[in-house]
Amino acid sequence: MERWLWIILAAFFSECKGEDKVIQTEGFITATQENTVTLECRAETTHPYPYLFWYKQELNGFPKYILRRDRNSEGNAPEFSEDKFDAEFKDNSAPLRIHNLQVSDSAVYYCALRPTGTGVDKVLFGAGTKLTVDSKNEYQPSYYKLEEKVDDKTLCLATGFSRHNATSTHEGYKGLFNSSSAIRIKDDSLYNQVIFTDDDGKNCEHGPSVGDCETNLKGDEMVNLVSLTVTGLRVIFIKTIIFNILMTLRLWLSQ
Repeated sequence: MERWLWIILAAFFSECKGEDKVIQTEGFITATQENTVTLECRAETTHPYPYLFWYKQELNGFPKYILRRDRNSEGNAPEFSEDKFDAEFKDNSAPLRIHNLQVSDSAVYYCALRPTGTGVDKVLFGAGTKLTVDSKNEYQPSYYKLEEKVDDKTLCLATGFSRHNATSTHEGYKGLFNSSSAIRIKDDSLYNQVIFTDDDGKNCEHGPSVGDCETNLKGDEMVNLVSLTVTGLRVIFIKTIIFNILMTLRLWLSQ
């Protein structure tokens, strides 16, 4: 909570004082796994020896310090090695280079400025650049019409695709998919996306694997066997308890 408060105050301070600012011109960048990407950052400041920082913020996380650069020194956080995360300070600019991209590098990256010689320990943040790293292996989405309804709307599920915008070519619901976002579960390289349809999902079935979710998604045989075994053991356990209670009552009544 304290880190968030510090960042909010820093961002507010950057709006109040216009002479110093951090410029990140790229709001969104998409790259492919194992490639290298460069995130631009430029500082406008009247101070001769500014410090530039980079931070990484994952979904539902707080910003993590990556590195610092200035005219005379540099440093990386132990978690972010210089072999992978690097930047060169030049003309009040320190573009961040990320090598050997992985899906886990997807995040919002913030560039920050700390002017020197101001007598005030402040940090000014840029608007941030959202980096999306797609898997190098391309998988097309599979579509399933879900049986459950929400507010009389039928849900259409797209799953198992490796490009964040792969559903934008859907023949029936292109507009709906484009107006929502695909999400990726942490540490997973594939996306999932759900939309709400008004036509009972009649145009949902489209793609390499289609159909109703209940008929197309098959259960794992081993999981089913384990579940059946557990259920059987529970029944035996309950019967044992009932038998012990009855025997105890019988013994008590016979005395």
